[in-house]
Amino acid sequence: MRKILSVFMLVFMLVSVSKAVNVAYVDMEKVMNESEKGKKYKRDLENKLTFYQNKARDIQNKIQELQKQLQSPALNEKAKEDKRKELRELARQLQTLETQANEELAKMKAEAEKSMVSEIKKIAEKIAKEKNLDAIFYGGLVSGVLYASPKLDITNEVLKEYNKQK
Repeated sequence: MRKILSVFMLVFMLVSVSKAVNVAYVDMEKVMNESEKGKKYKRDLENKLTFYQNKARDIQNKIQELQKQLQSPALNEKAKEDKRKELRELARQLQTLETQANEELAKMKAEAEKSMVSEIKKIAEKIAKEKNLDAIFYGGLVSGVLYASPKLDITNEVLKEYNKQK
């Protein structure tokens, strides 16, 4: 609540001195989703997710095969116990794989976002200096901007500069 009140007060102050302050905003979500780097990070995440899904499917297939084998009346009690032990081990492997996948995907996402935000911030600072802007707010899915005139939007300019980077 305090944060929202602070944002409203900041916006109010900016509006009251709008003639003296040059502001703009960047739709961070758009830049992150439409930039070449953002698309590459998304593909990398999807590829890693597919990798883990395939590994999980392989383990699940082995589990199903073992469960079928356990139904066989031809197995003696020792063989059945060995199959149950193998089944428990595969279930543990599947759980470990799920944990590992979640951790790695979350880490990849966090690192990509951190890298992109840092690079976008540098570009925004450069544009702010070129355009003599006093402040640049960020917009998108989660932001401190409730409304901004489209003429204040420098998102496409930031996106263009960001895509120039390799």
